[in-house]
Amino acid sequence: MRLDEYVTHDGIGLAQLLANGDVTPKELGQCVTDAVAAVNPKINAVVELYADAMERLPEKSGSGPLHGIPTLTKDFSVEAGRPAEFGSQLARGNRAMHDAVYWQRLRNAGLINVGRTTSSEFGVPATTETLLYGSTTNPWDHMRGVAGSSGGAAAAVAAGIVPFAQGSDGGGSIRNPASFCGLIGLKPSRGRITGSPRANAPLLGLATAFMLTKTVRDTALMLDLCHGPDAGDGYEICCPTSSYSEAIQQPPRGLRIALCIESWSGTACDPEVIEAVKKTALLLSSLGHHVEEAAPQFDYAAFLEAQKNIWAADSASGLPGIAAQMNRKIEPGSVGNTVLALYNYGTSISGAVLIDALATYDEVTRRVGRFFNQYDLLLTPTSAILPEVVGTYDPARQGMDADGVFADLEPKETFTALFNGTGQPAISLPTGKSFSGLPIGSQLVARFGREDLLLAVARQLEECLDCDEGIWGQGIPPTFADDMRER
Repeated sequence: MRLDEYVTHDGIGLAQLLANGDVTPKELGQCVTDAVAAVNPKINAVVELYADAMERLPEKSGSGPLHGIPTLTKDFSVEAGRPAEFGSQLARGNRAMHDAVYWQRLRNAGLINVGRTTSSEFGVPATTETLLYGSTTNPWDHMRGVAGSSGGAAAAVAAGIVPFAQGSDGGGSIRNPASFCGLIGLKPSRGRITGSPRANAPLLGLATAFMLTKTVRDTALMLDLCHGPDAGDGYEICCPTSSYSEAIQQPPRGLRIALCIESWSGTACDPEVIEAVKKTALLLSSLGHHVEEAAPQFDYAAFLEAQKNIWAADSASGLPGIAAQMNRKIEPGSVGNTVLALYNYGTSISGAVLIDALATYDEVTRRVGRFFNQYDLLLTPTSAILPEVVGTYDPARQGMDADGVFADLEPKETFTALFNGTGQPAISLPTGKSFSGLPIGSQLVARFGREDLLLAVARQLEECLDCDEGIWGQGIPPTFADDMRER
């Protein structure tokens, strides 16, 4: 298969070719290798390809609905034995001890992990720029960043290296990179993707893993293949009544959709972002939905303080174990100043402060839940800003403290982090572009457990917008693997 043919397919398209015997996993692996060689020197999204995995790619299609598609995983603990350095010098050389259960399910369905992508350090900073990797840049503009923490995954998919890639989201870390790179990024409901064999849901329930994709049908299929609890999970989310792949075939009508374009944090929204989201609202109205301006009311300052305390406590709990395992110290040079500031603050937090933070999240979750008694969906910007120039939020700069960490995050997480707290499903969709050609994502949020509705509406928008070259008619990024040359 030629590279210019490979990049035209989403995951389901490649799976169909594999099932028909038109291509082999080995040939797809060669396409991945060629694509990395072509674009990775420009975007720095792929840390490495695994030589042993590439060598083992079969000459015949495998079993399961994915039939042996190669893909990439984030530099976190995903697959046993593979490097898991969390974008940090502190964890350099670390390897995952266990398979993530959801990843076992995807692997059993035929997905093959052939390499890892860059991440912000321990998923904390607002940008994928680290002491370990350097900077990952945006395929749409090399001067711009890709947000964090799943920035390498987003850049790899946008540049055509793989049709989808694994990521995770604790405050917007799937959705913001998807928005900046023009992709689809779903954060499922809390508990939809098990955190087993470790947590029921990581980061005290704020974080979840999933995939960044090019098409809604790939998103639905990935969710079909990996959702559901594992034995011993502390709670089990309600099961869907049908498959997500079936749900996207049923276009909903007459939904009540709230539109919020006013920043909860006070961070000013870029006018081009607001205009793109308003156009999305008009498109939803034209599809027969009722859209009106409304927003959940909650104490953002209290919510942000609680988020800071939960993230910091998690950092203070987790980093010492990694430092001991790697025989390193938590100090400047082993971690960036952003992570160090959060860790230092976390060591000062009492158990009472953490319990108060969780109580604040409970209160906010109740308020947002009552808001969704009136609306089926909420439409917001994903990020308040366009992709920023690389270095704007340099996580290694001097003078960082815990408040500065969240000041860096605020322009991107103003609209996203709330739903990590409430646990509701939220998705970033590539519905707009700036005057200069940078992608702009719109975020849709549904009631807890209603990924089916979220994906069905996403599919409606996709059918309207996916009428030209590229993902949802956005065109092709200047750095793209189809013809192995810069546009």
